Amino acid sequence: MPTEKPLNTFEHFKEALRQHGYIIEVAQPYTPLQVADVNFNNIQNGEVEITNEGIFYVNPHNGSRHQIFLYKRNYDIQQYGKPRFHIRNCMTIQQIGKDQYRRANTGTVVVYDRNKGADVAVKGLPLCKNCLSIVLNEGLLNYGRDMTSTEFEEILRTANEDATEEQNADLEGYVWKWQKISEAYRTKKEFTCERCGYKPNTKIGRQYIHVHHKDGNKTNNRESNLECLCIACHSNVDLRHRSNFSKGANKVMLDNFTKQHPKAGH
Repeated sequence: MPTEKPLNTFEHFKEALRQHGYIIEVAQPYTPLQVADVNFNNIQNGEVEITNEGIFYVNPHNGSRHQIFLYKRNYDIQQYGKPRFHIRNCMTIQQIGKDQYRRANTGTVVVYDRNKGADVAVKGLPLCKNCLSIVLNEGLLNYGRDMTSTEFEEILRTANEDATEEQNADLEGYVWKWQKISEAYRTKKEFTCERCGYKPNTKIGRQYIHVHHKDGNKTNNRESNLECLCIACHSNVDLRHRSNFSKGANKVMLDNFTKQHPKAGH
């Protein structure tokens, strides 16, 4: 079954990571995490670790450890552009009490735009210059000066491709191979919603095509239990899904989709 090739395999970067003795051995297989606010309690209780080697989210339920980045929660995008993301314990991030931050590990994040007075989806945050200086001093030269959060997500994905299958499920209940399972099923269904028939005409639009577990068991990945749905149909499956898509990053994505495709989901 054909699959899309990664934008960049970052082979030199992965080798540098192995030589420095972290990432592959320390972090769990890559799992996209929902954007969430970070406060002092998260740091004090060990849920968020800010270290000289990286920044990590530690799942309080199962102890799994995932490399993440931090960025400012509120930002004047019109005046200053996109906020920078942080991957090390740099001088800027040490002032986390002064400014509010969010955690993420995906290229597209949610920022509260002060001008619009609302959360907006922002893709490709630029890397903090202080963090860049640190990683360059570490010899990780494949962090380019124009590194973005999108490229950092790709690094996290490829750096963990050799991780073992010991982890059965992630913090949201999905098996760690879920991304591959989802991609394969959506490809088989030609990225077409099985309820309303919506089909994106661009690769970027495929982010709005989800795979739903009919019985609610995220570890039951038999094809008979899977359903390819657009985000509009997925958000309206039941009361629990309507609640999940009524707030945070899910709501931002849903609102963006319904504005662009008002006929989908019907």
